[in-house]
Amino acid sequence: MKILVSNDDSINSEGIKILVEYLKNANYEVDVVAPFEEASGTGHGVTLHKPIRITKHYNTTNNDFFGYGITGLPADCIKIGVSHLFSEKKYDYIISGINRGENTGSDVIYSGTVAAAAEGALQGIKSIAISAQAINGKSNYNLAAKFLIRYLEKINNIDFPENTFLNINVPHEVNDDLNKYVYTNQGNKRYVDKIIENTDPQGNRYYWLGIDFKKEDNVENYDSTVLKNRAISVTPINLNLTDYNFLELLKRKEK
Repeated sequence: MKILVSNDDSINSEGIKILVEYLKNANYEVDVVAPFEEASGTGHGVTLHKPIRITKHYNTTNNDFFGYGITGLPADCIKIGVSHLFSEKKYDYIISGINRGENTGSDVIYSGTVAAAAEGALQGIKSIAISAQAINGKSNYNLAAKFLIRYLEKINNIDFPENTFLNINVPHEVNDDLNKYVYTNQGNKRYVDKIIENTDPQGNRYYWLGIDFKKEDNVENYDSTVLKNRAISVTPINLNLTDYNFLELLKRKEK
């Protein structure tokens, strides 16, 4: 089985290295195309107005070839991997991660990790984004990787609907064994923008953009709620963003 791996934390991140190690140990054929630098929060952007450069990366322990790092964004990685670097291959899966920190609720709009899986779905390839909850800045990548290996065996014969991928979030610890997980809905998480203004040595103003967590709805089957309850969340995400209920309401109101 052939798998293309990407992420948004960069090709040098711990999460992607552990993911690739587990996949290879499970006898999957793995290729890697990932951003050269961290691209968290870049969403489904693509690089159109400057060139993309590609470099080979090697394991620091044994100097074996690891994969390709590119100067583009996560969605670029999938496009270049599928259409150029490995155009002769037919991938069974695209897997993006393992992300440091959860991607629940509205995170999926901003996440580069999720965007790589979304691009895979647009390419017609079964795709999965996997993220590991961060506690005090640390994520349990091994736990997430172990779950993914088991889960891939369970869904191997399931066809994904068109333009649909899976968004998996793994807690730092699980209440039960790794065979227990919950199929969830995307939750509703809200942030407050935090803009920090300062002045550089030349007297020019500059700004740092940040966010503060505000609120998320504590609904039983939401991805964030399940994660807080120390269970693994698996959410099917469809790229058709049409609000059909509102669409029907608009049609009725105009009659």
